[in-house]
Amino acid sequence: MKPFVTLLKREWWEHRAGFLWTPLALLGVFLLVALLSLAGSGEGSLTFSFERSQGTHTERQLHQWDQGVLGLLDVSGWTAEQIAERSAQFRHLVARPFLLAHLLVAIFVLLGALHDERKDRSVLFYKSLPVSDGQTVASKLVLAVWIAPLATIAAIVATQLALLLLMSLTGALQGTAGVSTLWLHGGLLGGALELLVGYLLQGLWALPVYAWLLLVSAAATRAPFLWAALIPLMLVVVESAVLGSAKLRAAIVDHLAFRALPRPPSWLGGDGDVAIGLAEQLALLLQIELWLGLAVAAAFLVGATWFRRRNAEL
Repeated sequence: MKPFVTLLKREWWEHRAGFLWTPLALLGVFLLVALLSLAGSGEGSLTFSFERSQGTHTERQLHQWDQGVLGLLDVSGWTAEQIAERSAQFRHLVARPFLLAHLLVAIFVLLGALHDERKDRSVLFYKSLPVSDGQTVASKLVLAVWIAPLATIAAIVATQLALLLLMSLTGALQGTAGVSTLWLHGGLLGGALELLVGYLLQGLWALPVYAWLLLVSAAATRAPFLWAALIPLMLVVVESAVLGSAKLRAAIVDHLAFRALPRPPSWLGGDGDVAIGLAEQLALLLQIELWLGLAVAAAFLVGATWFRRRNAEL
């Protein structure tokens, strides 16, 4: 167990720039935009626009330039359920850039994880250590898929908290009603729990994709990104031309989606397949697609371990 923990520490040290500084940079951008928006509240400032219709409301736009951020605090006449949904929409709007950024960083880290160490010949040193190839492959996967997201979750919650503090302070100074009500139904703790559970399950749901990236990283002699995209694309084209179906394309797109991560029910373009809370997240464990994906991922990881053992340098 101790060698595996050491491997995880090594992976974190090598990739902390992407997994740590990227979410921190996004946090800084959010705070800067919020401060500029609040400084100019009233004219041309960032807002979250909602529409009420017969006791319900639906988000129509991510951004508008007419009311100011303080429009979020105007909850007079809204029910507790409506306020909770508005808060969920706010949390998701803040979290979305962080989720996409982590996915992109994880893709590039996993694609280079086993390829780059052969390219710079550091693999010769690592192979001399008393750790197996399987442990090395597993450490790269676990770090990118389940440990690194903790930094992303922390940055998301910190950003949500900071934005609410800024807006609440400005709202209190201007006498805006609804500040305390928004905090009461803000759902920050529940949202953080949903993110934590979501990333644990999202790692399982998207494991075939992550394992495929490691397999390509271990096998490709050059341009791993090109091979990782080209082979599935060719298989999709062949399936469509020969069988007239698109099941493989649908499966790839499905496992790339944020199926296990929280999402408000009335989000733009939302559908019933997207998890919106703990109940829907845990229900993914009952889907046969998840277990079939894990079987495929296991085969990919076995292949990545075999290529890592076989290939020493480029």
